[in-house]
Amino acid sequence: MTTVEQDVRTFLAENFSLGRDVSHLSATQSLTERGFIDSVGIVELLTFLETRFDIQVNDDETIPENIDTIDNIVRFVGAKRGALEATARDVGA
Repeated sequence: MTTVEQDVRTFLAENFSLGRDVSHLSATQSLTERGFIDSVGIVELLTFLETRFDIQVNDDETIPENIDTIDNIVRFVGAKRGALEATARDVGA
């Protein structure tokens, strides 16, 4: 389990009615379809991701393919962080 995944699971456990142990939650399970989080929860999740991982989530990026499952969130954060690192390298070059 990656640090991003662990951080996301911890956030979900502490902020939503998932219980303290979210290891039972499949990384491919839809968070919204299963009723784990609602639209307000999505906003809280996005705020957490931006703050914790120092990324900026644009409105057009708030789609299920990026934030509806733990796997999608991990991939999305990784891509955003990779883009930030590439930009920083380009600016520094």
